[in-house]
Amino acid sequence: MPLCSATAPVAVRCTLVRVPTHPTDIRKRIKQKKKYKRTQKSYKRMFSQVKKMSANTSTKRTASEALTAEAVTTTEVKKARKAKGPWMPTEFDYKGNPVSIVVEKDRAGELIPKVKIKGDEESKFASQFNTPCLTVQYNDLKQGGDTGKFGKDETNYKYNIKAVRGLPDNVAKAMPEEEKRQEAFWQWVENTCTDMLTKAFETSGCMENHKKKAAKAAKKNKTDALKEFLNGATLSMMKEFTDQDGDEQQMFVAARRGQYKDENGEYADNRPVFWRRTQTGWDKMDVKYISQGSILKYQVGFRAYSTPNMYGVSCDLGKNIVVIYQVKKPTQTNSSEPEVPYIEF
Repeated sequence: MPLCSATAPVAVRCTLVRVPTHPTDIRKRIKQKKKYKRTQKSYKRMFSQVKKMSANTSTKRTASEALTAEAVTTTEVKKARKAKGPWMPTEFDYKGNPVSIVVEKDRAGELIPKVKIKGDEESKFASQFNTPCLTVQYNDLKQGGDTGKFGKDETNYKYNIKAVRGLPDNVAKAMPEEEKRQEAFWQWVENTCTDMLTKAFETSGCMENHKKKAAKAAKKNKTDALKEFLNGATLSMMKEFTDQDGDEQQMFVAARRGQYKDENGEYADNRPVFWRRTQTGWDKMDVKYISQGSILKYQVGFRAYSTPNMYGVSCDLGKNIVVIYQVKKPTQTNSSEPEVPYIEF
């Protein structure tokens, strides 16, 4: 055998790689790699921030939007804090006694004493004064007032409150001086009526027929004519009722016409407006009824009247009523059914 033989040629592919051999070239290569890595990290941080900003775009506001929203919120808070309530400017005991008595002609042309607020005697509007907080004994404040009672119908019904003195413990604790004001109010009403009737007695042409009757009674009884005139008057706001113990108690009564004519000459309901105090102002109340024992504060005015058979003073119920405390109406059960236990059989 031959020691060597010829073989087919084999193709070999070679890739030439330039390997830096000089130290300067090696350092440049290392710097380029580091720079490339820093650039890649910078790009990643930038794209991450852009992504976060895009995600928050829907929840973020511009400076202008933020200022506008803040202004609106502030305005709403101010409105809530300044929520206006009922127009009830004059307390019955304002500066001691805010009453001034004048004599004017009524719609029939008759001279009649009227109550005005001191300093505003020329006003053509009816003067109204705030009561203290009073306890409701009876009332006709539901829609329609006293319709169906005492021959009243939808043409002549009235709204009324019959109130008494005294307060429940929780209200008295919150308003410790209010029961004293109740006593002062009772006396103030009586004094105001006396002043009105005295003014009528002293004014020529005012209630002359009744003054003549008083003079005759004074001559017969050997008393004073003014005293007879005052005793003969009817104070319609002062009524009495019998309590659970059989004792007679006084009630203060104020009434309001059920209807009035509007601008179009049509009759409209004249029910009072109910209010309650809130932490931020006032709210109007949608009241269906007022239960006995509820505490109200309301407006009243005085009205002198004279007919051929009687004369006196009554009190008008004003437009606004503040509900201080409302007693919930108890659930009524059918008392006609006997009370017996259930026994299965």
